[in-house]
Amino acid sequence: MLSDLLRDKNWLKCKKRKTIWYPRGENTLRAVDIFSGCGGITLGLHEACAAYDLKLKMVMACDMFPAAEQSYRDNFRPSEFLNKPIQTYIDGEINAPKTENEESLVKKLKKIDIVVGGPPCQGNSNLNNHTRGDDPRNELYMRMIRFVELFQPKIVLIENVRGVSNNKQRVVPRANEHLRRFGYSVSHGVVRGHEIGIPQTRTRHFTVAVRMKRANISFDQFSKPTVDTPRTLGWAIRDLQKLEPPSESIFYRTPSPGPVNQARMDYFIGTDEYNLPNRERPPCQQGDHTYPAVYGRMRWDEPAPTLTTGFGCNGRGRFTHPDGGRVLTPHEAARVQTFPDYYDFTMIEKRTDLHHLIGNAVPPLMAKHILEKLIKICYH
Repeated sequence: MLSDLLRDKNWLKCKKRKTIWYPRGENTLRAVDIFSGCGGITLGLHEACAAYDLKLKMVMACDMFPAAEQSYRDNFRPSEFLNKPIQTYIDGEINAPKTENEESLVKKLKKIDIVVGGPPCQGNSNLNNHTRGDDPRNELYMRMIRFVELFQPKIVLIENVRGVSNNKQRVVPRANEHLRRFGYSVSHGVVRGHEIGIPQTRTRHFTVAVRMKRANISFDQFSKPTVDTPRTLGWAIRDLQKLEPPSESIFYRTPSPGPVNQARMDYFIGTDEYNLPNRERPPCQQGDHTYPAVYGRMRWDEPAPTLTTGFGCNGRGRFTHPDGGRVLTPHEAARVQTFPDYYDFTMIEKRTDLHHLIGNAVPPLMAKHILEKLIKICYH
């Protein structure tokens, strides 16, 4: 366990940019990341391949968010990056003949070994009280299933929020039924980040499949705890506290709060309190409320709460730094998400874009945890 702790920590601190694209060669797996974001799953896939001396070629990624394309291209150099809606390219019905657009994509990409992706999750999120579980974006999950039908990869991984298994369109059971009919062994379930070495309480749902009829793909092997003691916020970022930022990039600096929110963060300095007292809160939270974590501060000796795109505002969750006075920098947040220091976010110039990329990412070490096991099943 100690060796894993040191290995992962050293990896997080690694500043030398790694070569993570391989245009040719033996033992090279050809992969696609759909709804890629900045590439958290891709980075985990690379590390999973490296554990078995396999090379990785990212044949294609797809995302409509311009900042995602910018960061993904700079860090992974995919052969193709599709920046229009996936249904522009994968526009046929499941079980139907290939459309003209699909024929073109199949011809361009050729063989694909691994398909990964995290379809938009807003419709499944517990934060979405209006269309929870019944949102047109939930059907994008099925575009990945159509992609699998067209390319027949060896490994499939689909990530989403925990609530995806309860949505009204039944995308998970429908997807699993199709995958089994395509010849895959399929499983799905929930992985809790703090139980597998991620220094936050992030919980995500995964559907996994391998093109092997009788493979042992019970989800217990992916969801069972692998650490006796959860990794803490201090494990992830304490070494950054006394370092001078290497540049003026917003990646290394916190946003500037208004005077009222600054006072709320300053309140914690020199105290033993972690929840902001009601008297210091906005009037709407000065009576009974159910938001004790909002405006709260994190603890050094516990995992961070689940980071969201709002990690730069103390009014959007328990995002005040353990020492008070500020929120996390994007660099610190990226560490909590288990992005190593060599991953370059500094090309992103808008803070909202940067927070969106980091807050929505799949932690690379979470993706690695699952993909390493899938690669072992299929290739070793």
